[in-house]
Amino acid sequence: MRIAVFVENRNGVGLASEIMRAEGADAHSFHLLVAERDAKNAGRLEQEAAAARCEGLAVHNLFPEDEELDNAEFLAELGHRIGAFVEEAGMDRLVLFDDQSQRGRRLAGTLGRTLPLILVQDCHLDFRYRRTGTGRRDQSWYYGSSSPATAAVCVWGPATARHLLFRSADAAPPVHITGALGHSDDPALLRAARSTAHRHARKPDEALRIAVLAQPTTRHSRLSREDHRERLAELRSVLAEFGEVDVDPDPSALDGYDLAVTFYATAYLQTLRAGTPLILFSPPPLNIVFPTISHPLLRNVGTLGELVDVVADLRRSAKFLANEHGEPLDHFLAFQDDVAGRVLRVVEGAAVPVEPPAPRWTAKDEGRAGPSRAERALSAVRGRVERPRSLAVLGLGFDYVTGVAIPVLTYTQALLAQSPVDVRYFDLGAYGRHEDVLSDLADAEVVLINSLAPFWRSPLAGELVRALREQGRSVVVYAHETEYVMNFEGSRNALRHQEMVDLLPALKVLCVSNAQADMFRALGVCDPVVVYNTVPRDAHRARARPTPGARPRVVMVGSMQDRKGLDLFSRVAELAYGQGLPWRFAWIGQRTWRIGSSTLLSDRVEWMGALSRERVREELATSDVFFLSSVDDPMPLSVVEAVQQRLRTVTYHRVGSREVLDGVPGYRSFAEYTPESALDALRRVLDDEVSESEYGDVEELFDIPAFTARMTTALGLPGPGDPVALPAAADGVPQDDPVPPRFPVVPAPSRQGTYVIEDFTRHLAAGRHDDALRVGEEILLHRQPVDVLLGMAGIRAGRGEAEEACRLLAAAAIVGGDRARVWTEIGRIAELLGARGRSVRQLARRESVRLRIGNQAARLLKRN
Repeated sequence: MRIAVFVENRNGVGLASEIMRAEGADAHSFHLLVAERDAKNAGRLEQEAAAARCEGLAVHNLFPEDEELDNAEFLAELGHRIGAFVEEAGMDRLVLFDDQSQRGRRLAGTLGRTLPLILVQDCHLDFRYRRTGTGRRDQSWYYGSSSPATAAVCVWGPATARHLLFRSADAAPPVHITGALGHSDDPALLRAARSTAHRHARKPDEALRIAVLAQPTTRHSRLSREDHRERLAELRSVLAEFGEVDVDPDPSALDGYDLAVTFYATAYLQTLRAGTPLILFSPPPLNIVFPTISHPLLRNVGTLGELVDVVADLRRSAKFLANEHGEPLDHFLAFQDDVAGRVLRVVEGAAVPVEPPAPRWTAKDEGRAGPSRAERALSAVRGRVERPRSLAVLGLGFDYVTGVAIPVLTYTQALLAQSPVDVRYFDLGAYGRHEDVLSDLADAEVVLINSLAPFWRSPLAGELVRALREQGRSVVVYAHETEYVMNFEGSRNALRHQEMVDLLPALKVLCVSNAQADMFRALGVCDPVVVYNTVPRDAHRARARPTPGARPRVVMVGSMQDRKGLDLFSRVAELAYGQGLPWRFAWIGQRTWRIGSSTLLSDRVEWMGALSRERVREELATSDVFFLSSVDDPMPLSVVEAVQQRLRTVTYHRVGSREVLDGVPGYRSFAEYTPESALDALRRVLDDEVSESEYGDVEELFDIPAFTARMTTALGLPGPGDPVALPAAADGVPQDDPVPPRFPVVPAPSRQGTYVIEDFTRHLAAGRHDDALRVGEEILLHRQPVDVLLGMAGIRAGRGEAEEACRLLAAAAIVGGDRARVWTEIGRIAELLGARGRSVRQLARRESVRLRIGNQAARLLKRN
């Protein structure tokens, strides 16, 4: 197969080289095409091709060196030349990386319907907008809209797939989530993406090394050249207060910086690898806004004042204030193995899109064309159903370290790829008042509370749920706990536990097992729904050996705590050793404080500590039996992973896994929670042969598509087969985004109470009044310092907001402090209010004089 790859820049050459080195690529011949009038530019691309190890591959320029053509002539000629080259060279496929550049649009318009065109995403596209209207948006919004000329599109992740699929009602090309070439299959980036820790600045109050990544936002009408220069100069000026500032340093040296700042970029991939905190700054003139990603090294800010607050906190405390809420990185970047191979398979299978037949205006007698009357009637009813379009997931932290968050994180990635639902995550632990949570959830149609833990850990959960229910909002709880945890938490947090029990009957409860559903029925929940759970598709899922070795290895994965059966696992290891069995025991998981003083931690067990998901998969593959020693586990994900790797499994009789594995060859359970009973089950399972078909059936139950279908149905969200009403279009372009953002586009930064008054003073002195008011309102939620009240009153009075200014002045008069100075300031600010402030000004003058005379008299008396 002869495959042409059209490139426009160095990045495109690198991506092309990745595809050319994919497994199976040697069966095809590749041809690198460029369209450059400037010989220097063409030469640079040739040098880049050589540097990218495209051995023996000539770069074919469609234009001879220094051909004199203006831009219009160049674009007109480009279409003719690309068509002639493809025909003469007998090309079977053409890969391009941008169908919205001037060259890309011309190429797609010329070759569409004649040659399979495969579009491969080459940069981040998932931007949102502060303002939407009928005008043309940023170029990235139209990416992939050359359909129906395009045969297929390969995208980085589910968020881009959703955008392409639901952007308009027009027929869209097949969208394939392949991951990002050079990123999705990078182990270093995967480790950084899943990490929950990051390095801090060297020491508190030490000057920072700051890198400003000032990519040219003037391209694609993102920001005017003048605005770009002005914002960059302003940015450098305010950052200089906190340390040394470098603009556009070498990307390979980012790990030497304490902080990076960018207007808009895909730079987060480089900073994550380097372990450098990154602030994604969207200045007000820039309409596009980078999505809020939840990660310890990423922070979104929308104004210069918010940026200064975050940088100041990093300088003062050596701690980076990352996004408290947001979406997981996996929404935008699917981590997959062999991305180049996936892209190549799409290229090989692509075909010229078939043009739909013209509509018939007269019906023929032979047979009925199209759907039946009954089908059309059903479709009309479905089209009128208003399905929720926004989902807020509420919990206490979301990461891939603990199993409680993994199913819902995995679910939303699949949901985005097939449904026009706006999904956001909110950490309840970041809030101090339930009113603030309600404000952020104002437009969420469905609120999913992940696990029961927020009810026990947060004082806001109960009050918040009642408020949401009063507003008529759909509130769903996805429970991961069973009887043991309920009893434990009920004894520790009796009042909150009882509040939760009282609320549960009014909520929809999703369960991970039938036993768990029975428990909730006993608590008054009328109709709990069993959805089970799921796990991500990890790249490393090697099968365990079908026949146990001479020294069978028994492994457990879970945090070290009594509920997970530490004592039982240790005693089984001791019992096996005492009976002369050549078995090896290993436990993978971090140590916790929930270990009793009488719990045995046997030396016969290899305590391996916490490992990465990749390492856990490798350890499972080198083991013979997965022994879940938990006394109570609703539906443990570790058992699902063991099933995926065809590992023999043993669990206690009361664990949820028995519901789906009972009777499957390769699985055993023990009815008595004793070392002897468990050891007997281990002996028996070692003699069993794993049933491939039945293990496969269990795996399918927990696979992502099946779980996604169950969750989507239970939540009432639109699924793949449900019709979706899109906004009305004008000239083929929807008036608003197909999935308008329903949550704050740029979150306000979290603050540390120690520093907020200092930040208020800085903003007030710099004339950043909006930021001063923002910080001041935050201060007033907790305390009322008189200088903040007076400063905010001065800003309000200067803006003519008399009522608000008077309210603040009244509070300042009550709070206290240096009374004479306070009343003097009140009088000065009242002058700004005109006639409305006359009486306040007169009162302030009298009080100021009275206090000064009183103070002087007190000093004279003290001297005498």
